[in-house]
Amino acid sequence: MRNFFITMFLLMVSTMAMAKVRTVVLTTNPQMHCANCENRVKKNLKDVPGIKSVETSVADQTVTIKYNDKKTSEEELIKAFEGFGYKARLLAQGEKIVKEAHECKEGQGGGCDE
Repeated sequence: MRNFFITMFLLMVSTMAMAKVRTVVLTTNPQMHCANCENRVKKNLKDVPGIKSVETSVADQTVTIKYNDKKTSEEELIKAFEGFGYKARLLAQGEKIVKEAHECKEGQGGGCDE
């Protein structure tokens, strides 16, 4: 019986080890303009299964997501943005996004209104 439990434990550990943590860098449309925009993205992605971390950068216009490829995919992550009013796309290696000029109303009611 003890050998059975040890075998099951090792099987579970090896299965978890096979899942890879991948990183994807996306950009959004509309662009993020302020901390409220960044927080909106982070808040809405936090419940997506498989996401390990989300980092945003208004200056670079990037959303960097680390995720478990056994629980989600790039396509599912991109689709998740549509649920909170953004479109996302993969950022090509070395691609730079120019931040658009925008007067954010973040101090007026707590949100960045386009």
